[in-house]
Amino acid sequence: MGNRLPDTEGNLEGYFAGEFAHSLDEKGRLAIPAKFRGRFKEGAVVTRWIGECLAVFPSDQWADLNAEIAKRPRTDPAVSRFRHFVLAGAHEADPDGQGRVIIPAHLREYASLEGEAVVIGNLDHLEVWEPGRWRAELANVQTKVEPDLRDLGI
Repeated sequence: MGNRLPDTEGNLEGYFAGEFAHSLDEKGRLAIPAKFRGRFKEGAVVTRWIGECLAVFPSDQWADLNAEIAKRPRTDPAVSRFRHFVLAGAHEADPDGQGRVIIPAHLREYASLEGEAVVIGNLDHLEVWEPGRWRAELANVQTKVEPDLRDLGI
């Protein structure tokens, strides 16, 4: 995963990064941030993700993730749990003409999404957070990031 992809003008696109405030409409549609819409021309997959949020993968990155999962031993209980967690909740969500994807009810319920959402870029995918959960996650991250960076040698 993590291959850089050429955009329509031949320039290399970077990875997903940034934080964006968005709303879900009454039909459960969420707009992909405008700067990322080109990455979803071939489709998107929305699924449960770690931290009680959702992940939105471009189709090619979703294929890469599945290829990595397929390399792991099927009999490993951790692999089995991850497959159940991520794959069972997955939903193909092709963006409409306005760059919106439908978030199914079971995924909105899992992530406690009702009206407002925070969309963040996380390297090869987007994450969709309920705003209160995102603030709590960010506060938790901020208390641990310095020791983590030292431990990682960054």
